Amino acid sequence: MSIGAFLVLCLVVFLLVGLPIAFSLGLTAVSYFFYTDNLRYLIVLAQRTFNGINSFELIAIPLFILAGDLMYEGKISQALVNLAKSLAGSMRGSMAIIATLACMFFGAVSGSGPATTSAISSVMAKGMKEDGYPPVFSACSVAAAGPLGSLIPPSITMVVYGVTTNTSVGELLLAGVWPGVIFGLCLMVYEFYICKKYNYGTVIPFSLEALAKNLVVSIPALVTPVIILGGIYSGVFTPTEAGGAAVFYALLVGMLWNKSIKVRDLPRILLTSGVAAATIIIIIGNVSCLSFVLTREQIPERLAAMAVQNLSAPWQFLLVVNIIYIFAGMIENGSSAIVMLAPILHPIALKFGIDPVFFGAMTVANLAIGMITPPMAASLYIAGRIFEVEIPDVIKNIMPFFYVMLVGLFIVCATAPMVTWLPSVLM
Repeated sequence: MSIGAFLVLCLVVFLLVGLPIAFSLGLTAVSYFFYTDNLRYLIVLAQRTFNGINSFELIAIPLFILAGDLMYEGKISQALVNLAKSLAGSMRGSMAIIATLACMFFGAVSGSGPATTSAISSVMAKGMKEDGYPPVFSACSVAAAGPLGSLIPPSITMVVYGVTTNTSVGELLLAGVWPGVIFGLCLMVYEFYICKKYNYGTVIPFSLEALAKNLVVSIPALVTPVIILGGIYSGVFTPTEAGGAAVFYALLVGMLWNKSIKVRDLPRILLTSGVAAATIIIIIGNVSCLSFVLTREQIPERLAAMAVQNLSAPWQFLLVVNIIYIFAGMIENGSSAIVMLAPILHPIALKFGIDPVFFGAMTVANLAIGMITPPMAASLYIAGRIFEVEIPDVIKNIMPFFYVMLVGLFIVCATAPMVTWLPSVLM
């Protein structure tokens, strides 16, 4: 059996027996040294694990996760929903469109898809039910829009991709704006069509006074992405330091402005954020071991040569990669899929002359779709639970939203220059 086939077999077996992805990756690397009778190299794995997580940029991950949790605890999601209601309330299907807009706003605060789905679902569930929206449609609307939180900066998934592939984190964060806007617009157009067709919901008269009032209340939330992105692109601080600034600002908002976070709440919030961040860091450390094995056996180079030989054009490669990532998103969360696949696919993309920043944004866009595709489907399960809808019903009704997001993905791939335009202007 070839080394490549052995590694794939080990990884599949470890995953099938229920081992967490982090340990599956690490044990696959260890198994390689037993299989090749190179046990003297086992000591190298500890060093590789340490080197894999010994990165200043990686500190941004726990900081952005903590900032998102603090914003969630600070009840900022309600203010953003009220602002979205003032903007889109006069349209048919306004509550569904409001949910999507609110997810886009909150995504610019939290940087996390699951956190966005949870926060906006909690705020929208009661209102959408009272306004006559079918619970299944409501759950699907928020479940599909929640993953926009992993696209719109500051995106934790983009940080993971940047660290994994040595791509500029700052450019990747900006590159997520165009896919996030396209996905959001596609979802809102579909929701408007469905709500108009089936006469869902009521129309709220537009009020300039209400808009101004909600805009003022939302200022603390809206300032967050300005501080983070403005600080990065003006050179005031790095993406990692931006995470620290976001945490400090979120604490000020939650404890002094909204006064919804008490000192006694901080240990619980820190523990929750720490566990979430540690999961990602452990995965990155173990994938560094596996990357060492793959590099030692020259597997990425062989796959790159094979791809260049058999795929004659970049669009063919992108088509194959899109399919791979969508299926990967079905069985793994975004960060896990990136650390497993990006070290292999990223060098091949460079061989085809594909812009690394565009490729990173496209990767994260694919994995955002994976958040609503079973069996993983984190966003789908969160929304279904909060809207009190049976999961099989949500799965059955999510498919139209899945197709709409595929259309959005096609538009993103067809407009690659727009993805990289903002980074090229501001960086």
